[in-house]
Amino acid sequence: MRISTLPLLLFVLLGFAQDSAITNKVDLSEEFKIMNGREVVVRGEKLRITFRSVPMDSRCPSDVVCGWAGNGEVVIEVARKNKKQVVATLNTLLEPREIAYRGFKIKLVALSPYPTVKEPIDPKDYEATMLVTKDE
Repeated sequence: MRISTLPLLLFVLLGFAQDSAITNKVDLSEEFKIMNGREVVVRGEKLRITFRSVPMDSRCPSDVVCGWAGNGEVVIEVARKNKKQVVATLNTLLEPREIAYRGFKIKLVALSPYPTVKEPIDPKDYEATMLVTKDE
């Protein structure tokens, strides 16, 4: 009985160990979502984007009426193959909302969850919707 359960146990343990190292792959010219602290690679382009942080989120809470919509600021890291990586700040309202990097445009489309007065957002819960296109 031990022999038959051992491979299953190893398979399960290896699956958990590799989970944190998995990088999601996304397609060029298609919106994708990325969680704070995670990394994606654009298929066929060897372009890596890492969502580093949300240093500022002054967006007007959904349960309040404001005179200004506010801005969410996202820090990303972008790298391609062995080229120099770039750290950039993208915004939901203010400029820049997109950056150009080695023939690509990387755009912040949205940031969620949207703030509310009642409940602060845990930084790990932030999710950015982004779009990568070829710079033409």
